[in-house]
Amino acid sequence: MAAAMISAHLPLFAKNAFATDDAAKKLASVSEDRLRAMLQRWLDAFNSSNPADYRAFIAAYIPDGLPYIDDDLSIRDVSGGLQLIRSEVPAPNQIVGIVKDHSWDRFSKVMLTVESNDRLSDISFRGAPTPKDFTIARLSEDEALRGFQEKLQTEEKGGGFSGASLVAKGDRTPFRHAYGMANISQIAAATPETRFCIGSMGKMFTAVATLQLVQGGRLRLDAAVASYLPNYPTSALAKKVTVEQLLAHTGGTGDVFGPSYDGHAEVSPDKFIQLYGVRDLAFEPGSKWSYSNYGYVLLGAIIEKVSGKDYNAYFDEHIFRPAGMHSTSPTASSTGLVAIPYSGATATGLKPLAPYFGTPAGGGYSTIDDLLGFARAIPTKRLLDTKHTELFTIGKVDTGNGFYSLGLSVRSRNGEPCYGHGGSAPGVNGDLTIYPRSGYVTVVLCNRGYPLAQNASEYIGSRLPGQPG
Repeated sequence: MAAAMISAHLPLFAKNAFATDDAAKKLASVSEDRLRAMLQRWLDAFNSSNPADYRAFIAAYIPDGLPYIDDDLSIRDVSGGLQLIRSEVPAPNQIVGIVKDHSWDRFSKVMLTVESNDRLSDISFRGAPTPKDFTIARLSEDEALRGFQEKLQTEEKGGGFSGASLVAKGDRTPFRHAYGMANISQIAAATPETRFCIGSMGKMFTAVATLQLVQGGRLRLDAAVASYLPNYPTSALAKKVTVEQLLAHTGGTGDVFGPSYDGHAEVSPDKFIQLYGVRDLAFEPGSKWSYSNYGYVLLGAIIEKVSGKDYNAYFDEHIFRPAGMHSTSPTASSTGLVAIPYSGATATGLKPLAPYFGTPAGGGYSTIDDLLGFARAIPTKRLLDTKHTELFTIGKVDTGNGFYSLGLSVRSRNGEPCYGHGGSAPGVNGDLTIYPRSGYVTVVLCNRGYPLAQNASEYIGSRLPGQPG
């Protein structure tokens, strides 16, 4: 059964997210020296070229983490190992290490919670901001693209990159290459024309379709869900949450993954509403930002109700054709080479996954060329007029790591403003970034999980020539 892909969330080592409760405080205190020794022991095992060393560490110190070893080792593949920058002890029996990828510019936090018997109760991992003293010099275009080519070739040889990437500016595309395997069993190398699952990048199409209907006077941003879905099961959501809040992820509508989702991958927006429509709001609409896949499913239902068309048919007619996107669709079944998503690690064997199935929240298939066509259609107003293009591209809500517009992530990369969207799932990672000031567009699609495409996108985006503000 295919699964719907959504969202670019961060992976975890071992099993849990950061532990912030009082559990660690109830344990007998472990000295800072022992905590730092445990962190170094973990780091040595993780960085070892022999995966048996990491398995032995997990078996000895946190055996509950054994089912997650392949996930951890996939991060080892992508990162090239981790370099410890500094460590700190934020609470009793907990140590946090600030680490940097050996292969990329990425910084992360790893937290270990140590029990009094030197066993671990938790290992967790999440992104960390780039230190202020870490700088990357911008290069000429030729220097940046030559370095990018060499970098991806090196990572391909080590199993650290599999996908396709392009860099464009105006009507030029000076970089367009593919690396690794689209299908290992068929010995099929990835090409620039390969179709990859794009994950949550598909939310961009749902946002544009919604704004087109707003632009045409058929939808109102300030109208509640009930205005368009009068039979929605939960009146609290339907009467409180607005179209704008769905677009901006401030509606409190939550996610779709969990027990209710299993076995219901290839379903319509109406079916999703049957599965999730009776639950309560996660928070008061408009009170905060929280990424919501279900919110975009609701937008898909609204698009269908207002337009009278299946949302995929609407996308094809009003977005894909005007943008010249001929290889984008909700499923993997199409002509041309399709990349198989792979999970796991090179050292322990990559595992092919079933194809994904698109929803209004993401999960369809596309190519780097099609996504460039979409990016070029935005500033040329082929999809939206000036007013609604600004709603789509200008940051509105603070996410804690940048801003979110009515459909895009808006931020700055090495001092250069940019907007776009990423997508992630097991065996899937993609990123489209548009730099409006310098005019560059970068697209990276991979058939390995997060943060493979994100790392590559940040690498080239931080080195291309900028434009003085």
